[in-house]
Amino acid sequence: MTSINALRFNDYSGIMLCDEQRSWNPEDMKIYVSDKIKPCIPREIIEEVGLVAAYGNTGTSTIGDEIKFTILKKLREEYVLLKEKNDGKIPENFKTMEDLSDLVYDIIMNMKHTHISQQMEALYGFSKNDYIGGSYEKNGKKIEIKDKETLDDCQKFITWKGNIPDVKSVFMNAGVLAGYDDREGFRIFQFSIWRMYKEAVDIAFAAGGSGADILQLYMSEFLSGKSLHEKRGNIDPLEGTMEFINALNIACERNYGVGGYYNIILFNGKAPKNKRMIEINDHRAKLASEIVKAREYEFISFDTAGELIKKLLFEGHSFEEVNELLFKNCSKEKDLLYTLRGYKHAG
Repeated sequence: MTSINALRFNDYSGIMLCDEQRSWNPEDMKIYVSDKIKPCIPREIIEEVGLVAAYGNTGTSTIGDEIKFTILKKLREEYVLLKEKNDGKIPENFKTMEDLSDLVYDIIMNMKHTHISQQMEALYGFSKNDYIGGSYEKNGKKIEIKDKETLDDCQKFITWKGNIPDVKSVFMNAGVLAGYDDREGFRIFQFSIWRMYKEAVDIAFAAGGSGADILQLYMSEFLSGKSLHEKRGNIDPLEGTMEFINALNIACERNYGVGGYYNIILFNGKAPKNKRMIEINDHRAKLASEIVKAREYEFISFDTAGELIKKLLFEGHSFEEVNELLFKNCSKEKDLLYTLRGYKHAG
């Protein structure tokens, strides 16, 4: 259970936002440990080329981790080879976001085929490629795959016909990639293993996971009040960040599968290369959600909330400083404390 999201502010900046809750066992025990969105560009590439991006996955946590680590590995290997061919010089045009999305799609599809093939080998003793070829070898002998029940079962594995549970953990995954490069600017892409697609997100935002319905409703309403010019990439970063956080706050309140600390990743293509992506996933992320919640319950004004979020997320002020300012500017400190602790009735 997940909420992974990305929002484009303009041609060079945007935000990714997710929760950290996952279900652990058949009883749906909730634990707050998942890194659902992770930066996926090696540090060397960020500092030398300026490409920054992060990938978020909804579905099976281990599948998401495998995809993210494979992206890092493939990029690092490719970059090292390019530099070696250029006598150690930095490649002028390494990858655009479109190029990166193609790489991610290939990784996702290869991973799907590998996991399905492993499941088939464990159950039937032959791989997916053996099934397609119609035979496999065992003890030096060629064995044809002719049993109708086995053939039908294998087809279900490959196509997920009937939504069989054996490969649900593979097919029920989707992803969001967002980032910036100097040629294409800030872009967002969505992926689905189940439907086997990759698509560029042309609207302002993307939302995935069990919290997507609430995020989509809230953000669609927010964007409906914007002009076409603003919708296409002229959203104020501070306003957009606050509304995005508020949308996730609502998802946490109304969706059983969303919760925990947030992971906030801000992108700014105009910043120095090593500062184009800032990840905030500690107490500051929790405080940001509480500031926006305090605004919604009218414990602080909209202007005050904006100043606090600006200091906390965009200017790098400390948690302690901004937390103190929150309560200093609060009209009802005791009621705010009760509200943030989950009391149904403040006071």
